[in-house]
Amino acid sequence: MTGGDTLILDDAGREQSRLLSLQGVRPPADVPGYSFVRRLGMGAFGVVWLAREDRTGRMVAIKFYPRQRGMNWTLLSREVEKLAAVYTSHHIVRLLDVGWTADPPYFVMEYVEGGSLGSRLSGARLSTDEAVRIAREICSALVDAHGAGVLHCDLKPDNVLLDGQGRVRLCDFGQARMSHEHSPALGTLYYMAPEQADLESLPDARWDVYAVGAILYQMLTGSPPHRDADVERGLQQSASLEERLATYRRLVTAAGHVGSHRGIPGIDVRLAEILERCLAVDSTRRFPNAQAVLDALAARDRQRSRRPLLLVGFLVPLLLTAALLPILGYALSRNRDAAELQMTERALESDALSARLQAAALEDELRQRLQELETIAAADDLRRELEAVMQRPLAEVITEVRAAAEADVASRPRWMQLLDAAWQRAREAAVTGNRGDDTSWFVTAVDGTQIWRREYSERTIGENFAWRDYFHGQGVDFERGQQPQGLTPLKQPHVSAAYKSTTTDRQTVALSVPLFAADGAIIGVFARTVHLGDLQARLRGRMSAEGQGSVERIIALAEVRDADEVRLLDHPCLTEQFLRIQEDEARDEALFRELILDADASASIRQLLQSSGEPTEARLRLYLDPVGKIRSPAAQPYAGDWMAAVAPVQGTRWAVIVQERRSGVLEPILQMERNARRQLALAAAAAAGLIVLGWMFVWHAVTGKRG
Repeated sequence: MTGGDTLILDDAGREQSRLLSLQGVRPPADVPGYSFVRRLGMGAFGVVWLAREDRTGRMVAIKFYPRQRGMNWTLLSREVEKLAAVYTSHHIVRLLDVGWTADPPYFVMEYVEGGSLGSRLSGARLSTDEAVRIAREICSALVDAHGAGVLHCDLKPDNVLLDGQGRVRLCDFGQARMSHEHSPALGTLYYMAPEQADLESLPDARWDVYAVGAILYQMLTGSPPHRDADVERGLQQSASLEERLATYRRLVTAAGHVGSHRGIPGIDVRLAEILERCLAVDSTRRFPNAQAVLDALAARDRQRSRRPLLLVGFLVPLLLTAALLPILGYALSRNRDAAELQMTERALESDALSARLQAAALEDELRQRLQELETIAAADDLRRELEAVMQRPLAEVITEVRAAAEADVASRPRWMQLLDAAWQRAREAAVTGNRGDDTSWFVTAVDGTQIWRREYSERTIGENFAWRDYFHGQGVDFERGQQPQGLTPLKQPHVSAAYKSTTTDRQTVALSVPLFAADGAIIGVFARTVHLGDLQARLRGRMSAEGQGSVERIIALAEVRDADEVRLLDHPCLTEQFLRIQEDEARDEALFRELILDADASASIRQLLQSSGEPTEARLRLYLDPVGKIRSPAAQPYAGDWMAAVAPVQGTRWAVIVQERRSGVLEPILQMERNARRQLALAAAAAAGLIVLGWMFVWHAVTGKRG
């Protein structure tokens, strides 16, 4: 395989390509309404013919997929899907018709008469202005494609067509992927980003950015980057596709950045930097998308257009400049304030999105766990067994449970075997689904006495927990032994208020559902618990895996405790080790008092949770993290000013807080202001120096004439 071939063919594909070459005498099938003129080209999976539309005389291109029918549909639907998504773009060949039911299937697209960029290059190079123009139009096409969710994944000169006026049309979306797809797509050697040359890689807009850089490099230098005899030899020595891909990645990575373009006349420093950033081996140093490349090229144009003005600037009366300094300083301050507001709003918008995603993930996690409990509790055999157990004396049931604690499962009573089996299935499903394990499962009788628990705990079996929120569902834990008389079990699925577990001494939340008898009477409560920190840590890890990326955010969880108090439930600082230290120092009670949010934040969260409409989020431009008030070295990094977005967790009294440092958000603005003021001072000094030199020159000129 040569460097210009797309890495997609296996041995069967090469054989099919050979057979396709034998079909070049006539088109694979007749297409009603079109008369064929000649064959335009042929690839591994299809052949393109030039045809004339009988009604209008318009020239079109028709692409056939003459392979076995299953592959026809796959390839056709993939490419048509992408072309249909970008139909409105003026820089991408337009889809005109599709022959879904034809044999072989085909689609009709506009004919671009100027041929491909690859044909135009043919070892030659273009002028800098022409190359930049074409690169800009390619980027415009990619902006349209990426905006429609389409990643090309196989950009190269042969896939860039030029119309009669030399304007760009992108074609061949056979390797393209939608932005939400997670299947690899191999491009073409020397135009393919090194990380793309991996059968496990996921599509990324930066692949197309690399390809744009490779095409621009070839237009400026006459050959694609990294293509030399050593690289060709290394690729030819690779026996398999995987070896060839690995060799390509290794050679490109070892070569590092390209540099031969720097010595070519007409390539200025800014253009060279743009090119090198497009071709960065490390994808994180590359432009993130085609719009960023366009912005960089536009910035280069602006910089070039300002060059003549630099000379004029030296001739501007410097005294006027000095007079304008106070005005400039005032304007700078105004612009800084506006920029700070804009930057703050942008950061809060991003934080709000993260908070909503985190809250939705938490809601989904809780809902799944509750639904699983309801399904288990509704099973007829378990309901009959539990109904019979609840009719027995509690002391007898508890004695039976304690006696069976050390026995094997098969010798336990039937009702315990059913619960144990459900618990074991849920644990296995949690491992399979990467959901995380529960802390415990338990059943309480109608009076709140715990009669079954897994894992078994002697500390809780036989104890009455009617005072717990997970039993009565009133949103608060009463003082033990001081709960109101006549408390009844909850009547619907419920997420309890967070509490300190009796067995683990950690912040825990219980998810509970009522147990019903056959006649609909409530006979007990079935619940599962999970450590709040474990739940948040997993969701926080999921948020990190989804690429929250370069901005450091802190995700915390708060709970409305009563009408006036909102307290943090979970925070990255509140690790088990940190809480143990606080307990050892007898500061655990004081700690939880310090975790109360300030009045403004509490009011915003309460208003959010009490909103009668569809809750969205609250945005706090100034937020003080309660953890920062804790007298501990581990908590000091959280002191100071933050900004935060808050989203409610529906069905609970919780709210997710996503926060980030105000200084981190505003530092670019502050740095810009410092630089601007420094430059303003230097400009004033330079102006004063020029004034002195100017007057000295005038003075000497005048005095010289007089002499």
